[in-house]
Amino acid sequence: MSGRALVRATVLAIALALVGGASVAGAGTGVGNGGTLYGEGTAPIGCTSHPGTIVSVGPRRPFVALTFDDGPSSTQTPAILTTLDSMGARATFFEEGRHVAGREELMRQILDAGDEIGNHSYHHPHDPGLGELASTDAAIRAATGFTPCLFRPPYGLVNAKVEAAALDQRLQTVLWTFDSADDHHPGVDAIVHHTVKSASDGAIILMHDGGRHPQTVEALPEVIAGLRARGFRFVTVTELLGGQMLYANSPPSGTPSIR
Repeated sequence: MSGRALVRATVLAIALALVGGASVAGAGTGVGNGGTLYGEGTAPIGCTSHPGTIVSVGPRRPFVALTFDDGPSSTQTPAILTTLDSMGARATFFEEGRHVAGREELMRQILDAGDEIGNHSYHHPHDPGLGELASTDAAIRAATGFTPCLFRPPYGLVNAKVEAAALDQRLQTVLWTFDSADDHHPGVDAIVHHTVKSASDGAIILMHDGGRHPQTVEALPEVIAGLRARGFRFVTVTELLGGQMLYANSPPSGTPSIR
């Protein structure tokens, strides 16, 4: 084993040990990493948000939200889910409607793991309208029974058309605090260093599970371990922003938007 591989294996082993201890301490509480009930093993049907608003950072507390764009991918998304699950982290996947067909089971696995699915338009155009957002919501709902309450515009571009479409579809628009730059393929070490160094309280971190980004998959364990070593906890965007996941038998009261 090379020196670099040994370091990575050691970091991952330490992180997994820490996670294991944390899960034992919290066993039987029914509370996830961010303090949100995951529905006692049942899949969510929706979530709450603030439709028509745009956000790029959460409250200044020691939580971060990892987000993955452009999937689902039959190659990268499963590996990312495995890492998240094994290391006790949660994330949000902003998925394109065109990639859902044939990957319905993978989409359900995202929700079953306690992660979240958001809308990233159907075809990833520069200025998606209502049809793009509505068709993506419909594809996600048909595959999973879940209707997103969050939307990430392709390329992070927002104009009057995009804002109107998100509001009409009752979606909160989520940008990012910083970009991990994983889609530029700078190398695993560069992704890890930049992401861990750049994180701050309430950060929403942009990464990718769609396209071809093998460096993202390889870097993720070290990213999680490095952020956790800095004292951050991992939550979904809905959790970060104070929203709730909704379940068929437990609708909340007094929430901003019920999806």
